[in-house]
Amino acid sequence: MLHTLPLAVMPPTVAIWTNLQNFYLVGGAGATIVVFGFLIYTIAKNRERPGKKAPAFAQPKSEWGNWKVILVLVALAGGLDALVEYETFASASLVAIPNAPDALHIGVTGHQWVWQYTYPDGYSSFSNMTVPEGQIVILNITSADVTHGFFIPTLDVGKDAQPGIVNQIWFNATQTGVFTIECRQLCGVGHALMISKLVVDTPQQYQAWYAKLPAAPAAKGGA
Repeated sequence: MLHTLPLAVMPPTVAIWTNLQNFYLVGGAGATIVVFGFLIYTIAKNRERPGKKAPAFAQPKSEWGNWKVILVLVALAGGLDALVEYETFASASLVAIPNAPDALHIGVTGHQWVWQYTYPDGYSSFSNMTVPEGQIVILNITSADVTHGFFIPTLDVGKDAQPGIVNQIWFNATQTGVFTIECRQLCGVGHALMISKLVVDTPQQYQAWYAKLPAAPAAKGGA
């Protein structure tokens, strides 16, 4: 059965982007509350009413106006921007392809309109991609015809499959199950049907499955 992963067992890349998104959400919401709160306070305090006129905007004492307040606001805004930039680039570096000697490398080739998965022993499948739970998987993605978009929604990982170019992504599935793989680039009339499955087995189940594979590429429709 196709299902999504609970937040408690998110793969590393999903957790990184989710934390970054939450950081943006909290920071943006906080800034919005402060700005609109100050705006409403200023309007209420300085509104014109009987016996009191709204203050003049000109500052007769200095051409610079209230420069101390402006300096504080600029410093706060600059500090917030610097923090956001740091978190963004730090998160981007965490999703770089890891240098893991025990990583499983799988070749992914997009065809109109099917995905081909090639394992280290040369075996190819045109239906499912099977991987072990808890192991880093590095995908080398390309296309045999037009540009496709390889995407695993549950793991929130994806990359374009382009003719003549090999793009890489990685993931570490932390829960067994069967998940959807789809194409997110319009690639022709069969685009909507370019769907396959990611099967995540326990390491023992994966090793038993892999040991039974033929060493030569299988015909279309195998495994």
